[in-house]
Amino acid sequence: MKNSKLLQWSTLLFAFFFVVSSFGQKQDLPESEVEFWDRVQFGGGAGLAIGSEFTSVSLSPQAIYTFNKYVAGGLGLNAGYIRERNFYEAQNYGVSIIGLVSPFPAVQLSAELNQTNYTFKYEDRMRFREQFWDTALLLGAGYSNGSMTIGLQYDVLYDYDRSINGSPLMPFIRVFF
Repeated sequence: MKNSKLLQWSTLLFAFFFVVSSFGQKQDLPESEVEFWDRVQFGGGAGLAIGSEFTSVSLSPQAIYTFNKYVAGGLGLNAGYIRERNFYEAQNYGVSIIGLVSPFPAVQLSAELNQTNYTFKYEDRMRFREQFWDTALLLGAGYSNGSMTIGLQYDVLYDYDRSINGSPLMPFIRVFF
């Protein structure tokens, strides 16, 4: 039974990577014939977690411009909502500037500067509200198969007393079409 499940998941994972890598194939045109919009890629992330007393929703669209086969840069937006019943509610929104460098086809290095506004409302006995801006500078490295990159980022501006994330190290999956 375990081998059957492993085979099913392996086949599904292989099919997913095959489909994603096929989106990343582009026709090579002379530099002078490439239009602006041919160099723009869109992607980002979305998240949804729902439990009996917990809800989390996030959306973070991104767009990058590919300058050449080694360098790309772009912008991103992010928004999110989290609520744990009888404890707290939080919203966030922000922007990011993204720089990507691919020294080798399978390696992607990244730098991402995020500016995010957080608002927390605590629902316990004290019932107070907190709002602040947080800046993060994420430096990362990942394995890339064309349109998808899996890797790890480190927030060099991480503040153990103030940061929202539990750790300065964060895994990521980045997909562009």
